[in-house]
Amino acid sequence: MALITDLNHIQILARQRQDEFEVMGYMLQRETMTDEALDQLVDAIAQPIIDAIDCLACANCCRGLTVYLTLDDGERLETVIDVPLSAIISHDSQEAVGEWGRFIQSPCRFLAGNFCTIYRDRPESCRIYPVFTPDFRWTLDDLIQGAGMCPIIYNVLDQMTDETERLSRL
Repeated sequence: MALITDLNHIQILARQRQDEFEVMGYMLQRETMTDEALDQLVDAIAQPIIDAIDCLACANCCRGLTVYLTLDDGERLETVIDVPLSAIISHDSQEAVGEWGRFIQSPCRFLAGNFCTIYRDRPESCRIYPVFTPDFRWTLDDLIQGAGMCPIIYNVLDQMTDETERLSRL
């Protein structure tokens, strides 16, 4: 199956297929497969898609998502950009809650074109995006909302829809 990577096309398709993706979620809630087995299936579907899509050709997530900043991220950035942690938090994030703060600047201030200027030291939430597992069944609503923004998410949901239909026939 050919992967769709054109952002404009993905935005349109994600809107058109939102109900279909939500039905998939409903079907997965009823599916007797364990969460662990479902996560393994999702990982098997997602990994080739992740490997095939060049995030540098897109960087759309860096333009529109909230970036969560852990205290470890903040301390690392403090060293990398030579700015005190207090200035990073006051400049880029809302008041820290527990161990997390949030960047509020969009697009991310560290984005230059499609490249992250702090890539080696980027926050953990950037490193792991997009996250499908663990708990795919329980994070699916957030993934559906992100399908129009991220080619990886859209293509995984597309293939998972087919797989969910196959499972329902067993």
